[in-house]
Amino acid sequence: MHYRFRVNSIQVVKSQPDHETGKAKSVPMGSINRATLAISDKLRESCSPAELQEIQAWVQRHQIIDKLKNRHAALTLPEQMAAATQWFEDGEFDVNEARQAADDIMATLAFLRRALVRRELL
Repeated sequence: MHYRFRVNSIQVVKSQPDHETGKAKSVPMGSINRATLAISDKLRESCSPAELQEIQAWVQRHQIIDKLKNRHAALTLPEQMAAATQWFEDGEFDVNEARQAADDIMATLAFLRRALVRRELL
């Protein structure tokens, strides 16, 4: 099985032999909600217990990887912010691109500040 990341879901696809051509073909089995990592009922119904166990193991690994990515992002954020500060200070940028980046940064900083306050870290 393999997994295709879509906008709001992760499509689970199984390779099966095509009896006409003899080649493997990809058959979508169902999906996993990308935000919650919940396995859809369609996916649960379309796979064997062994396949479901394999999918659940993949979801668990994916959750671990996501947590690691988030931790890495938080721990390296000061370095990234210093690099961004240097880019803005250098002044060698397209003004429209820099303004858009500044807007995105300020909006994200507001979310970060709320999370830090909510967790009593500020």
